[in-house]
Amino acid sequence: MKTPANHCRTTTPTPYGRHRVRHLLLVSLAVVAGCLASAAEPAPLEVGIAVRDITPEPPIWLAGYAARKHPADKIDHALAVQALAFRNLTGERCVFVSVDNCEVSDRLTEPALKELETKHGLHRGEVIIVSSHTHSAPVLEGPLDNMYQLAPADRERVDQYGRMLRERLVEVVGAALGDLRLARLEHGVGRCTFAMNRRAFTTDQVIIAENPDGPVDWDVPVLRITGTNGVLRAVVFGYACHATSVHGDDFYIVNPDYIGYARSHLESVLPGATALFLTGMGADANPSPRGTLLDAKRHGLELAGAVMGVLNRPMRTVPGPVKFVYAELDLPLQPPPSREQLQKDAESQNVYVRNRANACLRLLDEGKPLPGVRLPLAVVRLGDRLTFLAMGGEVVVDYAIRFKRMFAEDHPWTIGYAYQVPCYIPTARVVKEGGYEAESSLIYYGVYGPFKPAVEDVLVKKVGEMVASVR
Repeated sequence: MKTPANHCRTTTPTPYGRHRVRHLLLVSLAVVAGCLASAAEPAPLEVGIAVRDITPEPPIWLAGYAARKHPADKIDHALAVQALAFRNLTGERCVFVSVDNCEVSDRLTEPALKELETKHGLHRGEVIIVSSHTHSAPVLEGPLDNMYQLAPADRERVDQYGRMLRERLVEVVGAALGDLRLARLEHGVGRCTFAMNRRAFTTDQVIIAENPDGPVDWDVPVLRITGTNGVLRAVVFGYACHATSVHGDDFYIVNPDYIGYARSHLESVLPGATALFLTGMGADANPSPRGTLLDAKRHGLELAGAVMGVLNRPMRTVPGPVKFVYAELDLPLQPPPSREQLQKDAESQNVYVRNRANACLRLLDEGKPLPGVRLPLAVVRLGDRLTFLAMGGEVVVDYAIRFKRMFAEDHPWTIGYAYQVPCYIPTARVVKEGGYEAESSLIYYGVYGPFKPAVEDVLVKKVGEMVASVR
């Protein structure tokens, strides 16, 4: 009797059939396990590291403080420029460069970047120069020129130092690219508490003074880099605070402030490893207490301790590949002043107001627009475990706090002072409150403002688009 076509017949497998089913099942499981293992295995990533000395010969004028009256005549600690290169095995690259200086400008770095493009094929934005913002390193040509009243001999020493720094920038990036090797990366975050918000409120204005109730970012992000042989190659760390531990009587001494002392402490207990620093978004935070070279050394020890605390705990593996996106964004300023206002400012009793006005009048006479603010931005993503958010300018801490909340799933590492420093970058809150970061600092940078409150929304929207593009 035939079985109806719509009847489901059940048969008992023969021993051979059972073995065949078991074999097929094992093969299927092996294929699935292999696929899962391949998916979980991090993409190979190469890392290169290099360091060069950039210590000047005194006497030389130091940057950051308008109150200085003469060049520095002593050195307490060497200055350095460091490079950290990332490359996928498919060829994509980007390089972080950490430099012990108050800030660099396009005017200074453009020749070096063009040479790097010619020699190594690095395109615009792929070299992310991050200034430590120490106020105890030499003056460089750039937007803060109006702050310093330099004699011709002092100016010549500054120009000579700038030429040397450009040469070392090219050299250190090339050396890092030559050092590219497969590496294992791990990430963790510690905590260090000497940063203090410096925007204090009086009855009618915001002044620079300690504000223990103001926002700060005490995170200490740490990246451990080891070779495939398990040997520690480098420790990268950051912090969001002005490098201004040294102030007053000690500010005629060349030094990298707390940053360099932290690096030295780390390298003394991690022999053979390089300690590299990437400055955070802490433009409205100062070290506390501050004033002497000894304060800088104490803060360096505290920061190094926070880094070691992370290294001594389990850390998250950071896989490849590296993904990179770069952009430049024009920020919204209030309408520029009239020529009449500029002429009035050119007669001010304040030499810095006069300098800004005269520079703008010269631009108008040449038929050129007044200075705006075009801000460089970069996002560097390592696999799905770490995302560097790098922004030019002196970026206030509100941005770090907001980005860490917005992009928590992307594990953000926020970086300020990247590429160049055209001025302070305030949020809507800071613009509304006024004070140094929102208004008077623009005088030294040669920019007329202030920013429109929309500056924050414009920046946040653009960074959000960039982060989304590398997910």
